[in-house]
Amino acid sequence: MTRTIEELIPDYLRGLPVYVPGKPIEEVERELKIHAVKLASNENPLGPSPKAIEAARKVLGNANRYPDGGTHALRQTLAERRGVTPEEILVGLGSSEIIDLAARVLLRAGLQGLTSEGTYAPFSIVIRASGAELVRVPQSNFAFDLQKTGVIYLANPNNPTGTAFTGNEFREFLDAVPDGVLVVLDEAYIHYATSMGLGDSVEAYRRRKNLLILRTFSKVYGLAGLRIGYAIGRPELVSAMNKLR
Repeated sequence: MTRTIEELIPDYLRGLPVYVPGKPIEEVERELKIHAVKLASNENPLGPSPKAIEAARKVLGNANRYPDGGTHALRQTLAERRGVTPEEILVGLGSSEIIDLAARVLLRAGLQGLTSEGTYAPFSIVIRASGAELVRVPQSNFAFDLQKTGVIYLANPNNPTGTAFTGNEFREFLDAVPDGVLVVLDEAYIHYATSMGLGDSVEAYRRRKNLLILRTFSKVYGLAGLRIGYAIGRPELVSAMNKLR
């Protein structure tokens, strides 16, 4: 019997929903024939820094060359700013690529990936795409089977609700998680929450080996179109994730 290409697609991918981003504002205006203000994707309305625009213009002259796949200069600068080593920095195509890489490296059939209800949709998608079991828990009650858990995805502040947990609350949570379970902490909106007592995640990272911290240039820096994000994690994990980029 002849096998079709479609039959090669794993069953756990067949029912996977497609992440649908917000429509371009130009398309909405054409359809509705009105002036529209786009809020769906939380884009920075102020745009990028003039310095960032000027830097982008300068490198366009080298567009015929492949970029530095190791992002050495950026990793060095980020490491100095965050007080870690370059080997602990992973730069990706937005933090969304790193969210996916964590699942691809650590999750598989027979394990569970955890996230909360009412949070960033790609967390659930990458867990299911890995073949692992997706477990969603209420935001007010993180009670789950950690023995079968490989990765826990959290956003602080949370997208889209805007709620947040304090630094003390996160430390208590992290102390209850075994060393063999990775906690992915997405801090895409942390620059907008300076008065919420979120604490220093790098301090928590120094205490525990099972934390991966995500940051993005898309929001506060207004560079969503360039797709730049980075993670702080243990060199062994960063190295494994780099192998899949």
